[in-house]
Formats: sequence, C-alpha cells, structure tokens
Amino acid sequence: MTSRAIESQKVWRLQHPLGPAFVLLLVVTGACGVPPAPARSPAVQRQAVTGGVLEPGYPAVGAIVPVSPLCGEPDEASPVMCTGTLVAPRVVLTAAHCVESPDVSQVLSVVFAPEAARALSSERVRVVEGRLHPAFNAVENDIGVLILAEDAPVAPVSLAGWALPADVVGQSTRVVGFGLDDEGRSGSRRSGSARVTAVEAGTFSIEASPGMSCGGDSGGPLFLEVSGAERIIGVTSYGDPSCTRGTNTRVDAHAAFVQEILDEVARTPPSRPLFDSAVDACTARCESHDDCPLGMACVTQGGGEKSCAVAGLEAGRFGADCTGPEGDRLCVKAGMACRLWLPCAEPAPEPEERGGGCAASSSSGSAGGISAALLALAASLRGRRGSSLRRQASGLGSCPWAYGQDGC
Repeated sequence: MTSRAIESQKVWRLQHPLGPAFVLLLVVTGACGVPPAPARSPAVQRQAVTGGVLEPGYPAVGAIVPVSPLCGEPDEASPVMCTGTLVAPRVVLTAAHCVESPDVSQVLSVVFAPEAARALSSERVRVVEGRLHPAFNAVENDIGVLILAEDAPVAPVSLAGWALPADVVGQSTRVVGFGLDDEGRSGSRRSGSARVTAVEAGTFSIEASPGMSCGGDSGGPLFLEVSGAERIIGVTSYGDPSCTRGTNTRVDAHAAFVQEILDEVARTPPSRPLFDSAVDACTARCESHDDCPLGMACVTQGGGEKSCAVAGLEAGRFGADCTGPEGDRLCVKAGMACRLWLPCAEPAPEPEERGGGCAASSSSGSAGGISAALLALAASLRGRRGSSLRRQASGLGSCPWAYGQDGC
C-alpha cells in the first residue's frame, strides 16, 4: 500500500524496492509522484508492512505489476508497483499517483491471485488505459482507475451508494495490499487491522492497530464492516516512514468521478486492433495508444512522427525471429513469438530475412547489450517524467520514496 505523510516538516511516500533490472524501463510509472508540500523537504526511508497477515480472501484486490517487453523476462519476476481493487469487470480502483503518467497503462498488468509470482496466465490481465482524478495534485484527490483489456477472472467489489458513517472515528478498518511485509518481502496479498483516527472532506486518517499500510501497497483498499457487511471506504494514499499512521482517499467523496468511468466502460468496453508483427511499425502511423495493438504504444520518432512501438521501448520495427539478444538489439515479445527490435533509423529488413532466426549471443555480450539499452532508455524516461513532476510540484527536489518503486 502506499504510505505518504507529513511528519516533522517532511513529506513521506513509501515505495517498495525494485526487482529485476528491467524495471528501469518503467520509471515512467506514476508510483513515484512528488507531493507538493510548500516549504517541506522530501526524504527517503525504507520500511516494511507492519502487523499484517497473509490474506487468502479479498480476490478482487489485485497486484499492479509491470510487463516486460523482453523475451526471457518472465512475468512472474515482475515486482509489485501498486495495489488496486476490481470495482467492475474491467475497472480497477487505485491511487492517482500510481497512474499519473499518461503512458503507465501500456506497460502494466493486474494480477488477481494471492501470490503475484504464482499467478496463472488467466489471472494476469493487461491494462489498456489509466485515468486519474482531474484535480489530483499529488496531495489531494489521490484516486484513479486502470481499465483492463478484458474482464477480470474474479467478481468485482460493489461501490453502490454508501457514505462514510458519521461515527467512523475509533472504528477498525481492514487494509489490504501486496506490499512489503515485516521481513521485507512483497508480492503476496496481506491484510491488517487499523483504527480510524480522523476524517476530512476528502480523506481519513488511520493508525496501526496493529496492522498498517506500508511500502508497495499504494492504491490498495480499506474496508469497514457495517451491519455485518464490509464496504470499501478508502484508497491507500500516504503515511509516516515508520508505517504507524496513514492518510487515505475517501471513496464516497469521489464517487461521481469513479461512476462516470464505470458507466463509460460499461457502454463501450475498450478494444485494441489485432497484433501483427509483420507490419512495419516505423511507417504505420498512430495518433494515440488506442490506435496500437495491445502491448504496443504510440510513441514519437526522432522526426516528430508517431508510430506504434513495443510498450516501454523507443520507436522501432520487428526484425528476424530470435531466441535471445543479438549485440545491442533486444529480443522482444511479438505476440506469441520473439523478434529482434530494430531502430527506425536502420533500413527495414528484406522480406526473406524475416523468420530466419538468430542465435543468442554470449552471456556476457547479451547482458552488456541489454543493460546499456535499458539504462539509456531509463535515463530518457526519467528525464521526461522528472519534467512533468517538476511542473506539478515546483520548488521540491528529487522524488521521495513512494509506494510502488524505488527509483525516481
């Protein structure tokens, strides 16, 4: 869950450490937003979930994970970036700072299983779009949704009209998420009991009792039992670095924002064109991500033209079939196959070259080529996201540690 808080004139947003080196590609994701708190400095802390237990229930609560575009990078190895709750067959409720980048949805899946690393392929659903509250400013209105490419394999949680009880202060609420546990492990659904301490117009605060949201749980739900039934009342937003207190976004205060999206998706479920790796992606133009197949994104080439690229990578085209990287060329997922990813600056391969296969280079060469490519791309993405964040929060320094990922 995410823990973001203001304590001793410091702004804290907790985030779990990154897993595979591939995640450097995904620093564009919104889980590392900067809360704009004037005259306060961000700081970095690392803490684990406190007082939680493994939770086999709450199947609608899923882990939000990045999807590697590289062949040989198993989905099971992806670290949890945030947590979310299925509130309609194709809509997942989460925190706005988990989806604040317009490109985040192209590289994410939601995993509906108690352990993200053990999930079946049918329990992993790709995301096609992310929406965040139009008034989100990294401190207020921290609520957003992810729209799925297909119906989730579990039943959603109802958001039917229900307001936060007037006497909620002092009551116990259950926090659920896939973040770090007390031993620094993540990726398993956990829950814990926390006590409501205060209520504001758009948020409410909790303290550990003894459970508490912490790193990796951003966007996760908080449930309250009323008259024998549990209802989702909040979305994990921020807290203190010791994971003993937290502030959460009220769901009832933002019901209109969520309902509008639910109605839209129910009327017109999202769709994407069929994937065809034979198409020259460098010459096939697009205007938005919606014009590209699932797993690809509309990116800008060097000359300013836009084309569909494998999500998470720069503009390029598919080359020959491959079993591994070849020099500095990445071997990427192309539907059910693996193909070399060639820069658009290179001439398109001749038709007879396609499907010819390529041998994997030596392990040292492969690792070096991939690392160089990923690091270069990560630097580019980090720069673009940094500019956006600075516009959001002028006057603040580097990105603080937010629920979901460790790098800024």
